[in-house]
Amino acid sequence: MVQNVIIRVMPVLFPQHAWARLLVLCLVLIAPGGLSAATVELPLSLRTRILQNALQESLTPGPDRKAVLYEKDGSNYFHIADPLLSIRDGEPSFRCDIAAGAGFPSLKVVPSAVHWNGSIEMNLFFYVDDQWQLRYRIIDSAIYDENGDQPMLSSFVWKLARRFLYPLLEDFSFDLSPPQREIMELLRNSVSPEDMEELEVTLNTIRVGTLRADADGIVVPLLLTVADQPPPRAVLPPQEPLSLAEIQRVQNLLEPLDAFLVFVVKSAGADFSNPQLRDQLFDLLITSRYRLLAILAGENPVGDDDPLRSLFVEAWGQLREIIESSEDQDALVQEQLIRYMTFVNAGDALLALDAAAPQLGMHITTDGLRRLARMLQPEYKEDPLRFDWEVDPALRNLFNFLPAAQPDSPLRTLGSRLLDLLIPAAHAAAIPAVAPAEAGRRLDRWVPFPSELDEYQALVALLLEQAALDRVGSEEMESRYAEIYRHLVPATALIESCWRQFTRSNGQVVCVRSQSGSLGIMQINQHVWRGFYDIERLKRDVIYNIEAGTEILMRYFKDNGIKVAGASGRPEYAARAAYCAYNAGPRAARRFFNPQATSREKMVDDRLWEYYRGIAGGGTVDLRTCSVNAAAPETFSPPPDPPAGRPDKPLFRRSADQP
Repeated sequence: MVQNVIIRVMPVLFPQHAWARLLVLCLVLIAPGGLSAATVELPLSLRTRILQNALQESLTPGPDRKAVLYEKDGSNYFHIADPLLSIRDGEPSFRCDIAAGAGFPSLKVVPSAVHWNGSIEMNLFFYVDDQWQLRYRIIDSAIYDENGDQPMLSSFVWKLARRFLYPLLEDFSFDLSPPQREIMELLRNSVSPEDMEELEVTLNTIRVGTLRADADGIVVPLLLTVADQPPPRAVLPPQEPLSLAEIQRVQNLLEPLDAFLVFVVKSAGADFSNPQLRDQLFDLLITSRYRLLAILAGENPVGDDDPLRSLFVEAWGQLREIIESSEDQDALVQEQLIRYMTFVNAGDALLALDAAAPQLGMHITTDGLRRLARMLQPEYKEDPLRFDWEVDPALRNLFNFLPAAQPDSPLRTLGSRLLDLLIPAAHAAAIPAVAPAEAGRRLDRWVPFPSELDEYQALVALLLEQAALDRVGSEEMESRYAEIYRHLVPATALIESCWRQFTRSNGQVVCVRSQSGSLGIMQINQHVWRGFYDIERLKRDVIYNIEAGTEILMRYFKDNGIKVAGASGRPEYAARAAYCAYNAGPRAARRFFNPQATSREKMVDDRLWEYYRGIAGGGTVDLRTCSVNAAAPETFSPPPDPPAGRPDKPLFRRSADQP
């Protein structure tokens, strides 16, 4: 005997309520005595505002939200205004203002007519008919006068309401077939051909469960019956770090996901103007790319055979939270609201069915991502998953990145005064004052021999100092933080590349590149910053690479570093927090506080702190040993020590960033 078991997808309340309908799947129960079928619930959530907008357009289509339902003459009429749909105590409710009149003016009787103003409220019962139309029945209603009291004489108002308003309300419908079709097609685009037959059998069982109301609107449960239980998934043993061929395979596999996120982030960024929401979208995009970077660098070995799914699940949870919690939704028109409703519900349905019924072979596929993306912009003609390495001006503009400097644009120079500060007296006479642009040309494809390191170091120091000063000059910042940032820039370049833009490989001069795709002197990762910077210029142009690195570092310094410093009361911690974000993404900004940080993370953080303190204390960079020599005792006043329990000791950079 086969038993039917319903898997309920219950809501979970988070502080911002954005995850209030995030799917939490129960385990499929196995009935004793044989296999069991399972009914999987895919909630289709309809925000109250969407239903409210549709109801207003149906009843009062004019801009003043008023409608004449009946008017025989000046004494006999029934008007409504400002219809409102709401959820009260978990039940749908309707109200509107009404103005009614009844009388016989032709009889010349005084009084010949009754005029009445007030409101009507109704409790509703929602249901879905067999044509996928959301409808409702009126359960009960109450009439109130202008003072909010129930009038003694209102029989004529009741009669008019039942004759003219009730039929309109009960004829109202909201078409659920478009989102239902989109969900079904997304599921069809997310299985392999050999699994399609079994999926179709499941999709043919679709039906609607009992509707329920929550704080945000109406939930329409879409029920699917899945016939068999899956065998348990085998637990794969931990894998070794990826080989170069495997890195390329994983990169190719995850490119569609990154293109999908870029498309969605740009779409949402264009629709939502709230700066906080745009910051959240930036954090989502960059964090997802750092997650990919950790896989490619071997720091987070792939634990299963489908890294795309795990990354999508994580990114989707963040994305739907951003969209669902946005206050900007109030500024969207009805068509946009329905698009986002369909988008969120379809993505949730895919993950729900994947988790509840893995035997159906659901996957996060390129076709599925493409269809999901098109739900936001159905009119978009190009491929929403188009992937390339070109600079995307719209992406840079969305997140307030300044226009990139042109390859041959003139740069300001500090001249010999700056060189006197940066170059030891023994070498200053041998190196003429040069403009940064000239320094960049001299550094082009230069891999210095030991005897050339002093001149090479002076030129790189000039460029790093100039870039730091330019960046500070373009920001409004306290002088103490400006000074911290100036010292952080050379420390960051030292830990990232030992101030090297180029190296020799197989007799050729090539850009310094890490295994995970970080490029040049500032180790700008091509995967993390795709679309923000010109990848080829990052490889060949040392000035462009430094400018990109200082721009990224300044963003993290302002958005993360100064906040951490302010919270801790230690201004110099702005340097530590900014570099942690530079190294591992914005969510890693407080990593150096974390006692559970990995040994590799502690090595990186402590080495940066060592470099920063040395440079801030007047020490000199030594490119022969990639270290900072301490200043003379009479000129060195070191920054305060880190908190107790975090000893400061020299450590090495992470292997993934080694040239």
